[in-house]
Amino acid sequence: MADKTQSEIIAKNLAMFRKLNGLTQSELADAIGYSNKSVSKWERGEGLPDIIMLIFLSDIYGITVSELIGQTPYSRNTSEKIKALDKDRKATEKAKRKAIEKAKKQKKKK
Repeated sequence: MADKTQSEIIAKNLAMFRKLNGLTQSELADAIGYSNKSVSKWERGEGLPDIIMLIFLSDIYGITVSELIGQTPYSRNTSEKIKALDKDRKATEKAKRKAIEKAKKQKKKK
């Protein structure tokens, strides 16, 4: 398992990217086939998703695993995309449904 500081970074990023994509813990959990308790634990740093799930989550969020786990700093371009996504997500429920549908499609491909 990652050291405490790394776990905290991953936990913070997991919560941030979920929120930027307009998803609640329950919605994400349903979309990926995990319990909301698991998602909550990940976001509190009490456990970490396995590498397959990290890849899956990074694909859903449109980022790299490196960005998700905090190993690669966000590029200016990525930060701008994240801010635009945040604005979009707050403005429309359609984007939320799209993220859930994408997660479900990705899950079916597994």
